[in-house]
Amino acid sequence: YDDYDYGEVNQLLERSLKIYIKTVACYPEKTTKGMYTRFWRHFKHSEKVHINLLLLEARMQAALLYALRAVTRYMT
Repeated sequence: YDDYDYGEVNQLLERSLKIYIKTVACYPEKTTKGMYTRFWRHFKHSEKVHINLLLLEARMQAALLYALRAVTRYMT
């Protein structure tokens, strides 16, 4: 959203993590193995996979919400 204050997000997340999250959520085909290995090095592989699944699930839910909103606007 244009009116969202991203200042809080900038304080809470490192820039590299923000870039990784945006890439996985918006451009999953551009995600590389190097990005995956650099992201949260102190986490185990299973934890990183879990985070990726959460990100992709959030992307799917957002797409479903946008589609539902479009259908609702069409029907009214």
